[in-house]
Amino acid sequence: MNTLQLFVLTALVVPATMQAQPGQAYSHGDPTAEEQYMLELINRARRDPVAEGARLMDTDDAAVQMAYQYFHIDKAQTKQAFTTYPERPPLAFHPALIDAARGHTADMIAHNFQGHNSSNGDDLTKRYQNVGYQSQGMYGENVSAYSESVWYGHCGLNVDWGEANQQELGHRVNLMNFSNYVFTEIGIGITHTNGGLQSGTVGPIVITQDFGMRSTIYVTGVVYKDDNNNGFYDIGEGLAGVKIMPSSGTYYAVSSTSGGYAIPYTGSGSMTFTASGGALAGTMTMTASLPGQENVKLDFVASTQLPTAVALRLPANNATNVTPSSTPFTWGSTGSGSTYTIEIATAQNFAAATVITSQTTSDTTFSYSLPGCQKRFFWRVRAANSAGNGPWSTVFALTTGGSAPGLPVLVSPVGAVTVDHDADVHFSWNLVPASGTYHIRISRNADLTSPLVDDSTIQATTFDVAAATIADKPFYWGVRAHGEPCGWGQWTIKSVTPTVTSVDEETVSGPGLVIFPNPVTATSTLVMNVPAGGMAILRLVDAGGSVVATRRIAVDAGRTAVPLSMLVDANVAQGIYGIVLSCDTYVQRVNVAIVR
Repeated sequence: MNTLQLFVLTALVVPATMQAQPGQAYSHGDPTAEEQYMLELINRARRDPVAEGARLMDTDDAAVQMAYQYFHIDKAQTKQAFTTYPERPPLAFHPALIDAARGHTADMIAHNFQGHNSSNGDDLTKRYQNVGYQSQGMYGENVSAYSESVWYGHCGLNVDWGEANQQELGHRVNLMNFSNYVFTEIGIGITHTNGGLQSGTVGPIVITQDFGMRSTIYVTGVVYKDDNNNGFYDIGEGLAGVKIMPSSGTYYAVSSTSGGYAIPYTGSGSMTFTASGGALAGTMTMTASLPGQENVKLDFVASTQLPTAVALRLPANNATNVTPSSTPFTWGSTGSGSTYTIEIATAQNFAAATVITSQTTSDTTFSYSLPGCQKRFFWRVRAANSAGNGPWSTVFALTTGGSAPGLPVLVSPVGAVTVDHDADVHFSWNLVPASGTYHIRISRNADLTSPLVDDSTIQATTFDVAAATIADKPFYWGVRAHGEPCGWGQWTIKSVTPTVTSVDEETVSGPGLVIFPNPVTATSTLVMNVPAGGMAILRLVDAGGSVVATRRIAVDAGRTAVPLSMLVDANVAQGIYGIVLSCDTYVQRVNVAIVR
């Protein structure tokens, strides 16, 4: 049998500066599925050397076991050696190293040799320079020009079969880094040939592995669909074109043909990564803890089966008196679901126009404020994973509790009123408990349609409207109250028949003081005619001459109209009072009848 030759070259180079990566999207190159598979084998070995030692020695690959026998591999000793190796971070593909590895594989096939110097004499240092790669420390290379399969090549290089190789273990050092250096980047070039040892040529599979180290660190992994459910990436399972977007940082990646990706990162701490698009159905989100000093492996394993139906929990089906504010909805996990979509509707058929919310979450609980009290709603949930959407759950119904604010009591104006054309009509109503906002409408129609005034932002229990807006025609006005969580209450509506006049019709021209109408109503107006502007003082004096109330107001020369309510409030008792106007040397008095 021809001797299988495997060689390794490891050399020191002068440290160099890292080349910056351009743009926001980072590409690790386009490795083939076989090249990606070999990297996954390497990274699995680096992550758990003990398990790898057992896996290598106990393989059921007949060709590999035959090689072990031929090269007199001590399986027990090899297993023991792997128990002493430290765990190492994963390697990430680098596009320049892929180019270097593929170029050397092609050269070995074209010139039928196995070695580390190219057919034109270029050594590894020169070949790295040719592809523009500068390692910042140690770098190395493994070649296997006579592999029967990718797994065969992995076993041969990691076991390091061959008499000299068993003494030096150079290939294994490159792969497992149990010496005093740790590689961070790799390129792999794998090519099939029609040759092999029996035909005197390299083949049937020729493999080159090129290693390097730089200060750039990566989150790296593969997006794949585990079709054979063996918990590991296999050839043909990679999902291409999937965008992997970190929650922060500079770069994102799109998975290559093989499904692999790498994203340079800086800093440390927890970071969320979302995979979507391309060959991945749905969206996957994963969180990784980044140490900040080494590469991190993060795989996205797409589900092969749709999730099962979700079991709804709370509110229970046909629940009543459900608090509408921040209502909690909960359901059971399907295990295979990565996200859940909840829909809430006002109709059981969930017609588009009736769906009031549709939200997607990774949790099994959701809080939502339902729009209204004493109303019936329907809700359902379905799970989704990378294989697609599962079925909708059974529909649950619920009825909210609570009650809307009560009816406002309208105070004024009511019935027949007289109002000055130039004054405001003063509307007032009683405070409604548990309400914060009021809605007033003034309309010619009893149902308040086509309103003259429509304001739903009132925070007080009063509202003034210019008399000219209403005019000398009967009208209706209504008020309703709003309170959380139940919203608007019912309208209280009153009819009013106004008589709108000009004060000039009630008083002679010239200086004076007039109250209109008198006896007073809630909308009575006080009209002053003063010869010169200034600060006017109004005093309300009772029959005994005591001052009951005082107000100061700046007036201009001529006529000024103000609501009488600014001087005579609701606390003034029924009776005959005098109102005295003083403005500089000008003084006027008028009597007023207050009837309660």
